[in-house]
Parts: sequence; structure tokens; C-alpha cells
Amino acid sequence: NIVDTPGHMDFLAEVYRSLAVLDGAILVISAKDGVQAQTRILFHALRKMNIPTVIFINKIDQAGVDLQSVVQSVRDKLSANIIIKQTVSLSPEIVLEENTDIEAWDAVIENNDELLEKYIAGEPISREKLAREEQQRVQDASLFPVYHGSAKNGLGIQPLMDAVTGLFQPIGEQGGAALCGSVFKVEYTDCGQRRVYLRLYSGTLRLRDTVALAGREKLKITEMRIPSKGEIVRTDTAYQGEIVILPSDSVRLNDVLGDQTRLPRKRWREDPLPMLRTTIAPKTAAQRERLLDALTQLADTDPLLRCEVDSITHEIILSFLGRVQLEVVSALLSEKYKLETVVKEPSVIYMERPLKAASHTIHIEVPPNPFWASIGLSVTPLSLGSGVQYESRVSLGYLNQSFQNAVRDGIRYGLEQGLFGWNVTDCKICFEYGLYYSPVSTPADFRSLAPIVLEQALKESGTQLLEPYLSFILYAPQEYLSRAYHDAPKYCATIETAQVKKDE
Repeated sequence: NIVDTPGHMDFLAEVYRSLAVLDGAILVISAKDGVQAQTRILFHALRKMNIPTVIFINKIDQAGVDLQSVVQSVRDKLSANIIIKQTVSLSPEIVLEENTDIEAWDAVIENNDELLEKYIAGEPISREKLAREEQQRVQDASLFPVYHGSAKNGLGIQPLMDAVTGLFQPIGEQGGAALCGSVFKVEYTDCGQRRVYLRLYSGTLRLRDTVALAGREKLKITEMRIPSKGEIVRTDTAYQGEIVILPSDSVRLNDVLGDQTRLPRKRWREDPLPMLRTTIAPKTAAQRERLLDALTQLADTDPLLRCEVDSITHEIILSFLGRVQLEVVSALLSEKYKLETVVKEPSVIYMERPLKAASHTIHIEVPPNPFWASIGLSVTPLSLGSGVQYESRVSLGYLNQSFQNAVRDGIRYGLEQGLFGWNVTDCKICFEYGLYYSPVSTPADFRSLAPIVLEQALKESGTQLLEPYLSFILYAPQEYLSRAYHDAPKYCATIETAQVKKDE
């Protein structure tokens, strides 16, 4: 099965979610454009997750291509541990031939003592030994074969596919191991049916099986499909290594079916947060409900897209990572859902953080408290990037779980809007005190009172407005280094360290 992923920065989180399910990756580089910024980011992610990778230099049939320059940029900017698998002649016509030169195997030989000794001694080295060492190095993600071609014209595709089938090995346990699979994609059909895609790492999945969702309820398999020969077909049984498509309204992205301990590879945990927001509205008021339904579906398929309705203005608020992502959403609303929308200019998403430790208590039957509940909360600021922590210091023996859950729900709601109207983060909230009257007090009283108490505690603490910032690596030719140092402060950027590598 082939998983095709976008290369633009705004969709890198989607790429990262797919990485964990791959046996291997083909990193496509345009012969015309060479190694781009996102190429480096993708390659870094592949290296970090130790995913076997083959590099394919595409579009070699375009005019003005300099393959030597492209290969050198791969060595300089991605990895020196590459092996060129073909000799390429571009004129008078394009000819691709297998590279049989022993020097092409330098990257394979130099990291194997036995092969290196034979090479230095001038002894012959069999192609079988070289091929075995190459396959092992590729599987270890320490060697990267380079192939050439033109996908549009089918040039060089067969050698690439032969390499993929020969070099990549299925991840996961073979044979009759316990069931394990993870969800990497959610989609909605044109009919509105929700489907989840999962990679089956081990075991066998059968129709009418009841399987465990890690940490959650069990799932009954009532329908199952798999990709086969370019089509999606029904099946009664799915085996280790296959991609399985299930209809489900409850299974979420990154859910694990079966035994979570058998996951062969750690999942990517570095999804960025949305940094921009805008208001979106239908051109006709009658389409508002349809727009909300469509945005809910789109947000379900992409964790970096969030949709909410402002409780005061009732405007539809859309939070996202980048402008290209917003353009794609607008296109999907128009083409798939037949909705014409009005989108305002995006603005930056801020957050709030308490300035100092503070606490507040509201007592039962003390006006103006209208609820049959007493709640005391404390707020303590944490270091930047810590997120929100919660602790209950009220005994479950006194205040039972349903009341405790209601307090936490109320706090979660209260954190959505701080003193400046933004989400509150980087703090610890402690439930210090609670009192109820039996039998009149209900969880709803605690759920309603908690955000009011939290607001008062935040007023006593005060909050600091946090602006989003990104850390990044800037690559520039050495002759522009002084310009980079000069211009960075103009854009509120701070250069922490600088390294020189060849001409960068």
C-alpha cells in the first residue's frame, strides 16, 4: 500500500501522523528545485523515527536540470550516507542504467569492517554480500539509496518499485501474535459516513470480532474494507501488515486497537498548536447549520483545525496553523460541501498565564452565590510550556466522584477564557475545598460554580498575555550571514547559535 502525503509546511502534522505506520518512505525531490526547506524537515522526521528511506530525484526530463548539483545538495543538506543506484545520461535522450561501479558502494563498504578490509586488500566482494549489507543499512535508516526518473512519464519507476519491495520489510510481529493496530487517518465519504484507517501491525482482524480500544470501550467489527489493486474492497479478514478501513463514529485519530505494548514504533508526539484564527460565515444564513456540520467533519479529520461558536457573538471561530490550510478548507467547503463562505482576515491566537499564586473560595448560601455548592480553588503559575495541571485535595470519601468530575469540567470550561478572553495555560489548578448540602446539591451546582471561582482566582492573580513563537533553523549562504544577523531583530527574532557548514 502507498500512503501519499502533502509536502507543504501547513500539513506536516498530517505527514507526521502517517510516519509511524510506514514500512518505509520514498522522499521525492524535484530535479529542477533541489532540496527545499520542507525536504529537510521531512527528512529530519524520517531520521528521528528511524524510517527506512529511498530518495527519488523526480522530473529529470525537465530542461536545465543539473543532476550533479542536486545530488551534491542531497549530500550536503540531508545526508552523506547515500548510494547512487543509477548512471544517468540526459542527452541526446534520457538513459538510466544500473550503477555497477564498485566506487558507488563506498557508503556501504566503509561502515563494514569485513568489507572494508577486502576492499583495501583488493579482494573481490560479491554482489550478494554488498546487497545484504545495503539492505541491513537501509533497514537501520543509516543508508539512503538514490534513484532517478520522471513520475509523470513513468521513467525510472520500475527500478524504484523493485527497490522498495526488495529493501523495505514489514514492521510489526509476524505470525500469530496478539492483535495490534493504530488509527492514522479519519475521513468522511460523500454520503457522510465516517471512516477510520488503521495499520494492522500484528494479529488478524475478522468480521464480527470484538476488539479492545486501548484505555477505552470495546469495538464491534461490523464492516471492514482494505485497499486492493487500486480499489477499496470489502473483506471478512485482515492480516498483519494491511491497512484496514472501518466505519466508526467513536474511534479517534491515534487510537490503538488491541495490545498497545506491541506497537513497533513510537507515535509522533510533536503536533504544533493552531496559531491563527478567523471568523467564517455562510453567504446565506440558511446554510449556517450545514456549515457547522461541514466544519465539524473537517476538524475531526485534522487536529490542527478547530471549530467553535463564540458564546457571546455566536460567530463561528476557526483556528488553524497556516494560510494554505485555510485555503484548502475554503476549497473543500466549496467543492465537496457546496458551501460559499465569507472568511475574515486571520488574527494571531494568544494565550494567558497567571502572574502569581492566588486562591478564592465561594461559600454556599452566601450571596450572591445562587448554587448549592461551596468551592475553593488555588491557582499557581508554572514555567512556559508546562500546560495545565490539575489536582484535587478534597477527599473522595467526602465529595464523591460525580461532584469531583463536575468541578473539573467547570474548571476546564473556565480555562477557555481568561481575563483577556484567551485560553489560560501554564498553571496548576488545585481543588482545595468543597462543601455540599444533601440532598439538594447536585453535580450541576459544582459544574456551574467552578468557572466563577476560577475567574475570581485569576483576577486576584492577574494574567500575562502570551504571544506564540516558533523556533526554527535558518539556512543562508555565508555571504548573507551578516545580513541575517542584522535583519533578524526587525522581525522580533533572536539568533541563539550559528554554525558554518561548507557554503551555509
